[in-house]
Amino acid sequence: MRILLELVLKPFIGGLLVVSFALVAEAVEPKRLAGIFAAAPSVALGGLILTVVFKGDLDAATAARGMIAGALAFTAYCLVDVPALARLGAMRGSAAALVMWFATAAAIAFAVAP
Repeated sequence: MRILLELVLKPFIGGLLVVSFALVAEAVEPKRLAGIFAAAPSVALGGLILTVVFKGDLDAATAARGMIAGALAFTAYCLVDVPALARLGAMRGSAAALVMWFATAAAIAFAVAP
């Protein structure tokens, strides 16, 4: 029954947070900052809340570290992708940025692994 409750609550809480963050994004000036309040942070926050409730603090800490590592790796991807697209074209530039994402994620995962 507990698993069923978790499966029902995940989309509900995630959707509620997505709507809440969208309302904040509408109110933010300048609109360039609205992306900060996109769906990914709200879904991550919803997932963390449910992880704390159903699995405890230790699992939530592990999930949070993974989310931070993914965010840092995605930042590295974005920093490499913009110049790589201009210099190498769409396919090779995206592939180069994807390699950077993978390398960054692997390095962070290796660094924080227990």
